[in-house]
Amino acid sequence: MTAAGDSARVVSISPSPPKRSFCNGSPPCGFKSTARVYRPVPFELSYLSWGSRLYGDFPVEPAMHEGWHYFLVLSGSPLLQLGGQTVRTRPGDICLSDPDAVVGHRDRPGQRCQMLTWIWRTPPSHSAVKPAPGESLRISLNRAQVRRLKQLHLECREAVAGSNERSMLQLRVSRLQLDLCLLGATEHPSAVDGGVRLELAIDFMRNHLGERLSIRKLCEYLQVSETSLKRLFHEHTGKSPREFAKQWKMDLARDQLLPSGQSVKAVAYALGYRHAADFSRAFKRHFGVVASTAVSPAAFAAARKAEAAQLRSA
Repeated sequence: MTAAGDSARVVSISPSPPKRSFCNGSPPCGFKSTARVYRPVPFELSYLSWGSRLYGDFPVEPAMHEGWHYFLVLSGSPLLQLGGQTVRTRPGDICLSDPDAVVGHRDRPGQRCQMLTWIWRTPPSHSAVKPAPGESLRISLNRAQVRRLKQLHLECREAVAGSNERSMLQLRVSRLQLDLCLLGATEHPSAVDGGVRLELAIDFMRNHLGERLSIRKLCEYLQVSETSLKRLFHEHTGKSPREFAKQWKMDLARDQLLPSGQSVKAVAYALGYRHAADFSRAFKRHFGVVASTAVSPAAFAAARKAEAAQLRSA
């Protein structure tokens, strides 16, 4: 095995396979619809599997596959047989294998693992996550990336339940998002400046203006853990993500009210408030004046000045 970066490793294997596993025909004996999905041509995705496995008691012999094989470990530490090598995995490891790569699965007897598998008929969308012919690429994912891949696997399962053009389009979108997530995992975290991540976070808030900030979705969007997200905001703003989002929304509301003269109700609904009164209360808590004064710059400034004077005399 040779290192190919902090989070990605390329494993070279023998190009001489003993056999190839086919996924185009009927499922094997013992097939369970809750555990595997087979799709015929012309679907780009030929095979999906998920759930619990006992590879120590029921090993999968080394074989090639009819497509590019993605294997994600959710729990446990099964052994991957990659050509003449045996590699111990851990939760968060994903192995991408070329169709000519020989891949098998083993484990300790009685040891259970949770996994997700995709087999695609088309190669990965980016060269950085495309294994060389006859080789495998192993990538370590963080928790946010694992959650994202679990969601994409679910979307693929929902898409293959249909057999129409929309289903095939959804699969292509999910595949692109899958490869983009893996591409992000191969890039060194320090390569992305914290200021850039903060701008991306603000873009996310702007695109979800009418929704309450979801920390989980923001972490998945930025491909960072919740701890890293909190550290990012504290380092650049001195506030938590929710505190920053609240201030950002109130500043945006003030800017919307002052120059454009939009009604308080229109701004409240645009920011996701169900009732204008709730927005007015939040605005007063933040600025110390009622939102209706913000439709006039002079009135807003006078109200802020009067509020400040009242606080000084209290």
